[in-house]
Amino acid sequence: MIQIRLVLFLQCIEKRGFNLFSKDIQTKVDNLLSRYPIKQNALIPILLLAQNENDGWLTEEWMQYVAEICEVPLTHVEGVVTFYTMFRLKRPGKFHLQVCTCVPCCLVGGTELLEHTEKKLNIHAGHTTADGEFSIEEMECIGACSFAPAIIVNEDYHEQVTPDKMNKLIDQLKQ
Repeated sequence: MIQIRLVLFLQCIEKRGFNLFSKDIQTKVDNLLSRYPIKQNALIPILLLAQNENDGWLTEEWMQYVAEICEVPLTHVEGVVTFYTMFRLKRPGKFHLQVCTCVPCCLVGGTELLEHTEKKLNIHAGHTTADGEFSIEEMECIGACSFAPAIIVNEDYHEQVTPDKMNKLIDQLKQ
């Protein structure tokens, strides 16, 4: 297993030289590392940068690279990535729909909204449409309880979303 991970790390070095990050992002990574005396403490913000750099998801190659930068074992990075819902291990669609189904959202139609969205796009939560345009993720809470039911499309919040509003939003995104 260690040999496989080493091979993955060496492959990522070969692909983009020694650095997987673009120059702009590497500058941000260097800035973060300079602010944290213990490199491990910069793990989450660096993982977020890595995810954004890799089209919204983290591959094992990227996790290994970040583990090397932050001087932590890959298993630690994997633990963080699988604990926090903001990290994705599968490529999201161009438009990533995160539908909140926590109690406040469920009380005003969050579950029905998720089911409606799945039917509209003909996929289940956790999947991406065949054309790669849309993905759906069921979220436990997105922190917008006062505006339930709420969703996030990529990084934009949408409040008091009804099935009709969802239809209009998806149709606009398709254009």
